[in-house]
Amino acid sequence: MTVENFAPIITSSVGGFFIGVILGYFLKKIIKIIMFITGGIIALLLYLQQQQIISISIDKLEVSTSFIINSMASSFDKMTQFGDTTSLGIPLTASMTAGFTVGFMKS
Repeated sequence: MTVENFAPIITSSVGGFFIGVILGYFLKKIIKIIMFITGGIIALLLYLQQQQIISISIDKLEVSTSFIINSMASSFDKMTQFGDTTSLGIPLTASMTAGFTVGFMKS
């Protein structure tokens, strides 16, 4: 049991952790930007409806929204099917998950 035996495990764990932190932080920022843009669009539409410049059909909006959400969910399911993730190794997967959690929770 030398350090050379543990070197691949240590490097994959540390590297996976830092990659997870970066991915978590990046995803959190992207979600904030998307929510900001979506909120601005909704606020603009509500203002225009209140000023009677436009008329929003709630039934058509509900159908369109449910179609968009369902298509996004099905495409997300297809994207997340990696197959056999055990080939990545337990140290890499565990450290990447821990890093993702830290990066996502970081302010």
